[in-house]
Amino acid sequence: MQSNEFPCLHISRYWRSVQDNLLQIVDLVPDDKFDWSPKDDLWNCRGILIHVADARDGWLADGRHGVQDGEPYPNIWLTARTRDDLRRELVRTFERVERFLNNRSQLDAAYSEEWNGQTLTRNGHWIAFHLLEHDIHHRAELLQRLALLDIAHGIDI
Repeated sequence: MQSNEFPCLHISRYWRSVQDNLLQIVDLVPDDKFDWSPKDDLWNCRGILIHVADARDGWLADGRHGVQDGEPYPNIWLTARTRDDLRRELVRTFERVERFLNNRSQLDAAYSEEWNGQTLTRNGHWIAFHLLEHDIHHRAELLQRLALLDIAHGIDI
Protein backbone atom coordinates (compact mmCIF):
# COMPACT_ATOMS: atom_id res chain seq x y z
CA MET A 1 0.00 0.00 0.00
CA GLN A 2 1.33 3.42 -0.97
CA SER A 3 1.27 6.21 1.58
CA ASN A 4 0.04 9.70 0.73
CA GLU A 5 2.54 11.14 3.18
CA PHE A 6 5.86 12.42 1.96
CA PRO A 7 9.03 12.96 3.98
CA CYS A 8 9.76 16.46 5.25
CA LEU A 9 11.97 18.46 2.95
CA HIS A 10 14.73 20.70 4.20
CA ILE A 11 14.41 23.56 1.73
CA SER A 12 15.66 26.56 3.69
CA ARG A 13 19.16 26.65 2.24
CA TYR A 14 17.83 26.39 -1.33
CA TRP A 15 15.21 29.03 -0.66
CA ARG A 16 18.02 31.30 0.54
CA SER A 17 19.41 31.33 -3.02
CA VAL A 18 16.04 32.54 -4.33
CA GLN A 19 16.04 35.25 -1.66
CA ASP A 20 19.60 36.25 -2.61
CA ASN A 21 18.50 36.51 -6.24
CA LEU A 22 15.58 38.75 -5.29
CA LEU A 23 17.97 41.04 -3.41
CA GLN A 24 20.31 41.10 -6.44
CA ILE A 25 17.37 42.09 -8.62
CA VAL A 26 16.52 44.98 -6.28
CA ASP A 27 20.07 46.24 -6.79
CA LEU A 28 19.95 45.79 -10.58
CA VAL A 29 16.72 47.65 -11.34
CA PRO A 30 17.58 51.24 -12.29
CA ASP A 31 15.90 53.88 -10.12
CA ASP A 32 13.89 55.17 -13.07
CA LYS A 33 12.58 51.64 -13.90
CA PHE A 34 11.08 50.52 -10.57
CA ASP A 35 7.69 51.77 -11.75
CA TRP A 36 8.09 50.48 -15.32
CA SER A 37 5.95 47.67 -16.67
CA PRO A 38 5.94 46.19 -20.19
CA LYS A 39 2.13 46.60 -20.30
CA ASP A 40 -0.34 48.78 -18.43
CA ASP A 41 -2.15 45.77 -16.96
CA LEU A 42 1.00 44.11 -15.56
CA TRP A 43 2.66 44.92 -12.26
CA ASN A 44 5.79 47.02 -12.25
CA CYS A 45 9.01 45.87 -10.57
CA ARG A 46 8.26 47.72 -7.32
CA GLY A 47 4.79 46.17 -7.15
CA ILE A 48 6.13 42.65 -7.71
CA LEU A 49 8.78 43.05 -5.00
CA ILE A 50 6.26 44.46 -2.51
CA HIS A 51 3.85 41.64 -3.38
CA VAL A 52 6.50 39.00 -2.61
CA ALA A 53 7.16 40.45 0.85
CA ASP A 54 3.48 41.13 1.50
CA ALA A 55 2.50 37.55 0.63
CA ARG A 56 5.01 36.23 3.16
CA ASP A 57 3.51 38.48 5.83
CA GLY A 58 -0.03 37.62 4.80
CA TRP A 59 0.38 33.85 4.99
CA LEU A 60 2.15 33.97 8.34
CA ALA A 61 0.53 36.82 10.26
CA ASP A 62 -3.07 37.62 9.74
CA GLY A 63 -4.72 34.31 10.58
CA ARG A 64 -6.84 34.49 7.42
CA HIS A 65 -4.91 31.46 6.23
CA GLY A 66 -4.69 30.09 9.75
CA VAL A 67 -1.09 30.83 10.71
CA GLN A 68 -0.67 33.51 13.35
CA ASP A 69 2.99 33.78 14.27
CA GLY A 70 2.46 36.68 16.66
CA GLU A 71 4.28 39.23 14.55
CA PRO A 72 2.54 42.24 13.00
CA TYR A 73 1.26 42.47 9.43
CA PRO A 74 2.43 45.92 8.34
CA ASN A 75 0.97 47.60 5.26
CA ILE A 76 4.18 47.82 3.24
CA TRP A 77 2.25 48.93 0.15
CA LEU A 78 2.36 52.41 1.69
CA THR A 79 5.88 52.38 3.11
CA ALA A 80 8.14 50.43 0.70
CA ARG A 81 9.06 53.17 -1.75
CA THR A 82 12.87 53.18 -2.08
CA ARG A 83 15.41 50.53 -3.00
CA ASP A 84 16.46 50.38 0.67
CA ASP A 85 12.81 49.97 1.74
CA LEU A 86 12.34 47.07 -0.67
CA ARG A 87 15.53 45.37 0.52
CA ARG A 88 14.52 45.85 4.17
CA GLU A 89 11.09 44.28 3.62
CA LEU A 90 12.46 41.32 1.65
CA VAL A 91 15.04 40.67 4.38
CA ARG A 92 12.53 41.12 7.22
CA THR A 93 9.94 38.82 5.67
CA PHE A 94 12.49 36.17 4.71
CA GLU A 95 13.72 36.09 8.31
CA ARG A 96 10.08 35.57 9.28
CA VAL A 97 9.79 32.68 6.82
CA GLU A 98 12.99 31.14 8.22
CA ARG A 99 11.55 31.26 11.75
CA PHE A 100 8.42 29.53 10.42
CA LEU A 101 10.51 26.86 8.68
CA ASN A 102 12.39 26.21 11.93
CA ASN A 103 9.21 25.84 13.98
CA ARG A 104 8.23 22.18 13.63
CA SER A 105 4.93 22.63 15.48
CA GLN A 106 3.85 25.40 13.07
CA LEU A 107 4.90 23.32 10.07
CA ASP A 108 3.02 20.25 11.29
CA ALA A 109 -0.11 22.15 12.33
CA ALA A 110 -3.29 22.18 10.24
CA TYR A 111 -4.66 25.54 9.11
CA SER A 112 -8.16 26.13 7.76
CA GLU A 113 -9.66 28.96 5.76
CA GLU A 114 -12.87 29.60 3.88
CA TRP A 115 -12.43 30.01 0.14
CA ASN A 116 -15.28 30.24 -2.34
CA GLY A 117 -17.70 28.60 0.06
CA GLN A 118 -15.36 25.73 0.89
CA THR A 119 -13.23 25.07 3.93
CA LEU A 120 -9.67 24.40 2.85
CA THR A 121 -7.31 22.74 5.31
CA ARG A 122 -3.57 22.78 4.71
CA ASN A 123 -0.55 22.14 6.88
CA GLY A 124 2.47 24.37 7.35
CA HIS A 125 4.51 22.29 4.91
CA TRP A 126 2.01 23.15 2.16
CA ILE A 127 2.18 26.84 3.13
CA ALA A 128 5.99 26.75 3.04
CA PHE A 129 5.96 25.11 -0.40
CA HIS A 130 3.40 27.62 -1.64
CA LEU A 131 5.51 30.56 -0.47
CA LEU A 132 8.66 29.09 -2.06
CA GLU A 133 6.77 28.51 -5.32
CA HIS A 134 5.50 32.10 -5.13
CA ASP A 135 9.02 33.50 -4.65
CA ILE A 136 10.35 31.43 -7.57
CA HIS A 137 7.50 32.52 -9.85
CA HIS A 138 8.05 36.21 -9.15
CA ARG A 139 11.83 35.89 -9.41
CA ALA A 140 11.29 34.62 -12.96
CA GLU A 141 8.87 37.45 -13.67
CA LEU A 142 11.45 40.00 -12.47
CA LEU A 143 14.21 38.35 -14.52
CA GLN A 144 11.96 38.74 -17.55
CA ARG A 145 11.59 42.45 -16.76
CA LEU A 146 15.39 42.77 -16.60
CA ALA A 147 15.70 41.00 -19.96
CA LEU A 148 13.12 43.32 -21.53
CA LEU A 149 15.13 46.27 -20.21
CA ASP A 150 18.31 44.69 -21.65
CA ILE A 151 19.90 44.54 -18.20
CA ALA A 152 22.49 41.81 -17.79
CA HIS A 153 22.09 40.08 -14.44
CA GLY A 154 24.35 37.05 -14.30
CA ILE A 155 21.75 35.16 -12.23
CA ASP A 156 21.90 31.50 -13.18
CA ILE A 157 18.70 29.76 -12.23
